[in-house]
Amino acid sequence: MKTTFETALESHEISDFFKGNGKYFARGSDWGDHLFISNWQEMCGVLKYQKAAQNLLTTIFEDYVKYLKEDYSNAEGLLSNISAYYTLKSKIAFLSENNYDLIESLDEKSKKNIGKLFRLLKQQYDIKNEDLPKYKFDDEIKRLKLKGCLIDLEHL
Repeated sequence: MKTTFETALESHEISDFFKGNGKYFARGSDWGDHLFISNWQEMCGVLKYQKAAQNLLTTIFEDYVKYLKEDYSNAEGLLSNISAYYTLKSKIAFLSENNYDLIESLDEKSKKNIGKLFRLLKQQYDIKNEDLPKYKFDDEIKRLKLKGCLIDLEHL
């Protein structure tokens, strides 16, 4: 039986997979939101058996990031995907072997888009989430750093 990640690869729906659109939505039990970490765990379960797992991950993440539009929804989803990567980096060997870092391995176009989207988040995150029990934007950045993200994502 194919995983949803394998389906996304075969169907060229990687962007939908990372965004949690349609059949790639993994419902969270508390809020009913998409659990990005669930998709990452499934994806890593498949990728860890690939010879060039890191290269494949870099390529598919670039395909996702390069074409994200400059809007809040895409920016927030990107934050959740990057957070999921850093959460799993210390738990799944291939995500950190040979000092691999997904964000550092991306091409310049992808990095610039990440920088643009994180600057948008810095402006809007706290406003959009003021009535929700979420962390402030600066807290999210601190949590990423604690998970091992040493890159200043806003200045890419």
